[in-house]
Amino acid sequence: MLVKGKSLKTVFIMGAGATRGAVGHVRVKGKLIRPPLNGDYFKIADAFAAAYGKHSAHAKRLKRLRSAFKHDLPMKGDPRMEEAFSLLYMAKDFPEIYKSGPGRKPHPGIRGEIDDFLRLLFLILGELDSGSTDTGYDRLAKRLEDKDTVITLNYDTVLDSALARRGWNPQDGYCLVGGNRKVEWKPESVNPKQTLSGVHLLKLHGSINWWIKGSVGTISRIFDNKPVRVTGVRKNEIKGHIRQIVPPIYGKVFGHSHWRGLWAKAFNALLEADLLVVIGCSLVDTDFHLSALLRRIAAARKNDGKFKRGIFVDVVRVRRRWSKVMKGAFVKTTGHKTFEQFLVKELSV
Repeated sequence: MLVKGKSLKTVFIMGAGATRGAVGHVRVKGKLIRPPLNGDYFKIADAFAAAYGKHSAHAKRLKRLRSAFKHDLPMKGDPRMEEAFSLLYMAKDFPEIYKSGPGRKPHPGIRGEIDDFLRLLFLILGELDSGSTDTGYDRLAKRLEDKDTVITLNYDTVLDSALARRGWNPQDGYCLVGGNRKVEWKPESVNPKQTLSGVHLLKLHGSINWWIKGSVGTISRIFDNKPVRVTGVRKNEIKGHIRQIVPPIYGKVFGHSHWRGLWAKAFNALLEADLLVVIGCSLVDTDFHLSALLRRIAAARKNDGKFKRGIFVDVVRVRRRWSKVMKGAFVKTTGHKTFEQFLVKELSV
């Protein structure tokens, strides 16, 4: 990445806060929709459902979700995203316990509210991409170089689209195993001198445009299979397929070499980088895979050569957490509160 005219081999780690910083919001039928974070999924879903009206399918999905957390899995107020999905994922296997009210009990392993949760999330993320063409990600892309790697835990395709607008090729850039024929998304034609064809975008929790064969009733297949189709920005579902995103649950078990390959590439990129930039990644305690990876990297970089620089973009509390986990791995570190501050002060874009 070009930082004040100097080329540095850079690795980014991006969380949900990065997309919120890059986009801010989009307008959907008069309502402002923001990228959801772990703590405000239901607030964002409220605004999205309100945009389509109280009798819409989206409003009915949200009503069913809230009913589940009132009657079957009673909670005080709305749960966090990870907490909500983890409870639903657990409850699906015990319908005798976690299904109240009239009607037949569902079969173990099936819970309609899981589909409601995911459909709302996918629709919201789809709106963010289709409503955004000049984002903070687009400004960042102007400074990226072919040797850079972006590691993201996000499912949305806002960053992917920004890269594609500058010639990034999803066929190679996602670093997926298998043939390129399954990748249906073609890069846009740009000036060859501006192309980002060598940039790697490693989506360690999957992406809403990656598809595997299956249904919500067989959602565990996301851990044990590789994508069979990769599309561009898409709101509609594909019959007989589900989107390959690792749901926001506490326990994640990556059972396919597809996943192991992505995590290994992330590890190697972090070993070789000059600069690490972390944007909007809160480093939650329950993401054990990420925490373990970072501690492994911190130990390796302290012994075998430090990062020339680390840049952390988030509130002070989160920046301190990262500094603690990665202590001793950097020659120099810098902090910025917002994505906008980072773009202006570090990249002048």
